[in-house]
Amino acid sequence: MNWRKNRIAIGVVVFVTLLGLTLWSVNRGKRQPTSASEVPTVDIDKGAITSIEVTRPGDDTVVLSRVDGIWRVTRPLDAEADQANIESALNRLAELQLVRVVATKPENYARLQVDEPNAVEVIVRAADETLATLTIGKYADGMTMLRLDEHTEVFGARGSLRYAFDRELKAWRNRRIVTEEAEAVQSIRFESPKGTFAFDRTKDGWVATQGNKSLGELDPKKVSGLVSTAARLTASGFAPDDVAKARAGLTEPKAVVTMTFGEAREPIVLELGDATEGDAEVYLQRKDNPTIYVVSEYLANRLQPDREAFEKVEAPPAAPPSMPSIPDGQGQPQLPPEVMRQLQEQIRAQQQQQQR
Repeated sequence: MNWRKNRIAIGVVVFVTLLGLTLWSVNRGKRQPTSASEVPTVDIDKGAITSIEVTRPGDDTVVLSRVDGIWRVTRPLDAEADQANIESALNRLAELQLVRVVATKPENYARLQVDEPNAVEVIVRAADETLATLTIGKYADGMTMLRLDEHTEVFGARGSLRYAFDRELKAWRNRRIVTEEAEAVQSIRFESPKGTFAFDRTKDGWVATQGNKSLGELDPKKVSGLVSTAARLTASGFAPDDVAKARAGLTEPKAVVTMTFGEAREPIVLELGDATEGDAEVYLQRKDNPTIYVVSEYLANRLQPDREAFEKVEAPPAAPPSMPSIPDGQGQPQLPPEVMRQLQEQIRAQQQQQQR
C-alpha cells in the first residue's frame, strides 16, 4: 500500500525526469549539425555551363565566358583564356560533392573562411540561368568549406576546390606565346646586341648560316635547346593597360627572334623590348599579336644568346688516376710494393750517407 501513498511523489519524479530528457534532446538537436540526409545534392552539367564569375577577396571580378565554343576572359577585359585552367575549374564543378554539414551558425563563417573578406565567390551560369552560387572557404580535413546558394549552413565539399578558382587575372588569361613543336622549326635567327646568328636544320642537326665566322666548334644540342625555348614560350604575365608599344620599347625592339616552318607557313617573329620597372622582367611581343607580354629575365637572356651559347665546350682533361692503396693483412691501407721499394732504397741511401 506504500506505493499508493507515494504515487503522487512518484508521478512528480517521473514527470520531472521526462521533462529533463525532452529538454536535453531539444538542446542536443540545436547543438548538432544537420544530419547527413539534409545535405543537398549538387548536380552541375559541365557541358551546360556558359559562364563562370569569380570574385576573390579584395580583387576585381573576373568573368569567363564560352564564346563560339571557346572560353575567353570577358571581364574586366576581353582576352583569350587559359584553356587548361578553365578545364580544371569545369571539372571541379562537375565533380562537386557535399559530404556533410560543418557548421550552422554565421559566427563560424570567419573561422571557416566562408565570410565575405575571406571567401572566393563563384557564380555558375547556363545562359541566363544561375546553376549555383558557391562561397568557397578554406581546405581542412580532406574537405573544402563551402556555402551553397541561399543555405546558411557551411558544408564540407569532398577534396580540394579552392585552388581551381583562387587565381589572379593573369592566370585566367592565355600566357602561352608560342605553342609549336620544336621539331617543326626549320630555321631560327637571333638578332641582338650580342650578335646575329642563324641556323638551318639538317638531317644531322643544325648548321650555322650566319655568324658562323665568329663561332668556334658548333654544338647542335645547344641550338636545339634554344629552339625548344623559343618554340614553347610562355609569359610570366602581361603589360599593364597603360603600357603602350612605344613605352615598352617595342617600336624599336632590342632583340628579334625569327622561326620558320617551311614555305606553307608564315614565320613567327618575337620582339623583345625594354625591361620592366623592377628590371626582373622584359616586355615581349609576337609580331602577329597585339598583346604585350612580360617574360622573365632568364627567358629574355635565352632569346638573346652570344656566340658562347652555341659553342661546344671541351671537356676538362681527366684527372690522373689516384694512387691505389692496398690494404695490408690487418685492414690498414698499404702503399704498392714498387713504391715501398723506392722509399726503402731512398731511406737506405740516406742512412749510408749519414754513416760516412
